[in-house]
Amino acid sequence: MHTHRYLARFIIEAETPLFVGSGQASLLKDALVQKDCNGFPMINGTSLAGVLRNALASNEWIDSIFGFANGDKGNGSLLKVSSAYMLLNESDVSEGIAEYRDDKLINKFNNLPSRQHVRINHKGVAAEKGLFDNEVVYKGVRFVFELELRGTKNDETSWNSIVNQTQSPNFRIGSGTRNGYGSLKVLKLYNKTFDLTQKSDFDAYLNFNPSFNAKLDWKEVRSELITNDAFTQYSFILKPDLFFVFSEGFGDDEADNRPLEEEVAIYRNNTIEFDKQTIIPASSIKGAISHRVAFHYNRITEQFADYDKGKTGIDNDAVVALFGKAGKDNDSKVVDAQAGNVFINDFYFMDKQISNKKIFNHVAIDRFTGGAMAGALFSEKVSSIGTGNFNFDVFVKLSDTIDANIVNAFEAALTDICKGLLPLGGMTTKGHGMFTGSVLRNGTKLYNYDNK
Repeated sequence: MHTHRYLARFIIEAETPLFVGSGQASLLKDALVQKDCNGFPMINGTSLAGVLRNALASNEWIDSIFGFANGDKGNGSLLKVSSAYMLLNESDVSEGIAEYRDDKLINKFNNLPSRQHVRINHKGVAAEKGLFDNEVVYKGVRFVFELELRGTKNDETSWNSIVNQTQSPNFRIGSGTRNGYGSLKVLKLYNKTFDLTQKSDFDAYLNFNPSFNAKLDWKEVRSELITNDAFTQYSFILKPDLFFVFSEGFGDDEADNRPLEEEVAIYRNNTIEFDKQTIIPASSIKGAISHRVAFHYNRITEQFADYDKGKTGIDNDAVVALFGKAGKDNDSKVVDAQAGNVFINDFYFMDKQISNKKIFNHVAIDRFTGGAMAGALFSEKVSSIGTGNFNFDVFVKLSDTIDANIVNAFEAALTDICKGLLPLGGMTTKGHGMFTGSVLRNGTKLYNYDNK
């Protein structure tokens, strides 16, 4: 007998760009995000349910609450997960056919930013036919969704585990969650339990208005980031030596190439405002670390190239254990795939922190004549920080099965960045992208450049 109803409503914010694919493409973009009938981004309830179930799969109660099917046996889910709908301002939700209409806002979401990607082969260069792009939802966009569990008093512990999971660092939605996408932050949490054996709770549950636009008189529960022993948090405090650039792949009216910039959604004055910021993409950081991890793991385990044992990419055990690998297609089924255990967020700079005004002019030199090649003049815009440092975090899911040599190789790669031995971004052969600083593990310093 299900005597209790557990309900929780969440207001979440995208800490990084979000990509929940619709399976569609356009003439300009290879992959488009999921949108509702009003043209605003949304997150399907099936995506939320799948992430929650996967994260909680080790619990013995998982099948009884989330349901299961095994041949002719099984049971339905006791947990109802709504889709997440976008907040149009600080109070209105894009639910149903919205009466609220702001043509300027609709135009913003009709032209979402896109991210360029290229698949790198084991030689460190672009793979053939490896260029693609995808649409992303702005960082800062907020959504509302709801969970409801039919159960008994004994399900309270399970319910608390489900609610807490939404505040874990691995609660990420959509594609590219290991490349900086889909990190969500719980801004507000409303949690209510109805005991249907009590008349007051029974009447309150019957009269509950499920609309996200209805006023909710529940008491707000304090939300905070929940971590567990499976995650190790590495933190960087970095300062660029001079200039660095993470390129957008094309230029503007001032230069032929410019740093990657993207607008960020900010909820202010009961509307959504947009601020353009410079980005360090997580995928760029991840790629550099992955390559250096392979080097250090080969060094530590004495797998040297002259013995034909040194391995890179998915052939390297450390790279696979930390960063995962794509599966191979076998009769329309993906096999031998492995998800990564390293979570890195895109890093955004505020306007006051960074300058993109420095332009370097270049010309290609003819090696025969020693003079400039015709039509080979080009310019590149780079980034610099006026004062101060910048910090970003890396979460690593370490298990007992991960070899200590793999952890040592990973920490050595992070230390190389802080020593200025591993440049990041583009134009590194021209002296850009050198950083120094310190790296911490769970708050304890592993290395500090200033105290070397």
